[in-house]
Amino acid sequence: MTRLNVLAPTRYPSQFNSARASRHNIVRRNFLPFNYVHPSLEGVTVFAPSMPRRIDIIHAFNRIPLNRHPFLIGFESHLPRGFGVETSTFFSFMRAQLTSERCRAIVAISEYAKRTFLSQHRESPQLGILEDKLLVRLPSVIVPGDVSPTMKPLQPIRLFFVGNHFARKGGCVALRLAERAQQAGVPVSVEIVSSLEVGKVSWTDPLDAGFFDRYRPLLELANVKVWGSLPNRTVLEKLRKAHFLLLPTFGDSFGYSAVEALANGTPVIATNQCALPEFIEDGHNGFLLDLPTNHKGEWVHLNSPQRGTRWFERIHAEEVDRLADEILHRLVHLLEEPHVFAEMASHAYATALARFDSRLHDPFWDTLYEVALILPVSLRSPSVPAENEPYEERAQGETGAFGQSMRP
Repeated sequence: MTRLNVLAPTRYPSQFNSARASRHNIVRRNFLPFNYVHPSLEGVTVFAPSMPRRIDIIHAFNRIPLNRHPFLIGFESHLPRGFGVETSTFFSFMRAQLTSERCRAIVAISEYAKRTFLSQHRESPQLGILEDKLLVRLPSVIVPGDVSPTMKPLQPIRLFFVGNHFARKGGCVALRLAERAQQAGVPVSVEIVSSLEVGKVSWTDPLDAGFFDRYRPLLELANVKVWGSLPNRTVLEKLRKAHFLLLPTFGDSFGYSAVEALANGTPVIATNQCALPEFIEDGHNGFLLDLPTNHKGEWVHLNSPQRGTRWFERIHAEEVDRLADEILHRLVHLLEEPHVFAEMASHAYATALARFDSRLHDPFWDTLYEVALILPVSLRSPSVPAENEPYEERAQGETGAFGQSMRP
């Protein structure tokens, strides 16, 4: 069997969306972040022209590679990524790269990503070509084999939050929750790993930096512990010791930390936006909190033109308080039924094994590389797997048209 050289990015998201253990040679290299030159150039990139060996195919993620090689590309929400330039010649150029013969497959990482992509191109005459190449494949993670979820004493309930975009990921909710719990005498502790970035850096936050002054003193609460940057191994160790990952996010296309939490037997407290409802089931492997969303599943105030107004600040603050109160209410009930947590932890780990285990996903990617190298993928071709087949069925030995457990 031919061993291919597959060029792939080095960054964190791409590792979830490519083969973890491949029979091919995955060559990981940095790409040029053109968005540092100008934000409108975020949608394209170029890998370093000097390569140690021949490259057969590129496995890109989010950014369309302009190298001459054939490529397949994964994405988390919009593709091309060209916010505010959708009617420009440059956007048409980027879309032409996706419809070209050089683009062999377009892989959405969730049903949310697929919905967003189809909505983005619904008026394009090239929609049929784009849709023909479109597949859905969930991210993958190496699931530890030494995790045996057991009952962790719920005194205190240990919550773990991780995310540099602090407010976007729900950090203000975490702080308000810690305050409410302390005031009510509920044994809750919150551990935070974050560089505490807020405001303009994100697309969900109020723009006035002074808005966040109401939350900053809460970082000093006795039941809050704040870290800056930590190695991923340390983060995973802390995650495994926690009762819940706290991800009450206002805008997160997928939430890789949630996948890592499940793989370590840690249930997730998350908002029901974007892709999170596709794998977090309320009361089963975590708590899924209600957030007002649009037809795509995004927070209704995402990218609001009113972000600089007092009205938006009031809306944001009210949502923070509401989510904190709901979480505290759910945790108080959990203290009354501690056996429920043990069941949730077991279901969390089972979800990771059934849906995100890299041993289920690696054969898909390896075979897709081989098929895509020959010709563009087409959903009308019998060599392309159908969507939405349950992972559990395939784990029992069913094979797809590629001769492996392939279907998303």
